[in-house]
Amino acid sequence: SLVLIASWLAGAAVGIAAPAPTPFSISGIYPHLATFNNENECGTGAVVPWANRLWVVSYAPHMPKGSSDKLYEITPDLRQIIRPESIGGTPANRFIHRESQQLFIGPYAIDAQRHVRVIPYASMFGRPTGNARHLTDPAHKIYCASMEEGFYEIDVRTLAVTELFRDEQVKGDFRRAALPGYHGKGLYSGQGLLVYANNGEHGKEALAKPDVPSGVLASWDGKSDQ
Repeated sequence: SLVLIASWLAGAAVGIAAPAPTPFSISGIYPHLATFNNENECGTGAVVPWANRLWVVSYAPHMPKGSSDKLYEITPDLRQIIRPESIGGTPANRFIHRESQQLFIGPYAIDAQRHVRVIPYASMFGRPTGNARHLTDPAHKIYCASMEEGFYEIDVRTLAVTELFRDEQVKGDFRRAALPGYHGKGLYSGQGLLVYANNGEHGKEALAKPDVPSGVLASWDGKSDQ
């Protein structure tokens, strides 16, 4: 009957969804997942699987106060979502804090429900390069270090930031780590120490002589002045 045919057509329209198109790829490369910014260089600073998503931050070459770069959320079917909380910068840090169930990536904290909170660069200046577990209160705090030797303590609940050592890009008489070299590239804590790896050398001699001593592997006990 016409009634049965109409009912069948209505059910077909509601119950049968068109299959999602397969994302276009070239030799395993998905062009629609590319990242962009308005600066002179755009790279991938960190990539972490978390809360059934892949999280990505892009970076600009030297932007300690933020940039046009974004925080990207990539779904299992390879949809790219640009998060509106994005503030950019030059981030390379990533860390999952298991007690609070949060991913810290760049200047962002992302919980298990994919809510994003932001730590502004006014509170934590610099190019964040690494996070590490806290030496004395790991359930409630973490460390963050910048590429220019700024060291910070972050409350994982409130995201309040305590500066431990001032980033060397900021002029003035402040407590500083004053490490050899520059351009930190790694942070770790363990065995009662916070460990930081620096590379590079400020001196002009290093531009001509590749064997000039540069960088440092440094540690801090969480209490002393240096």
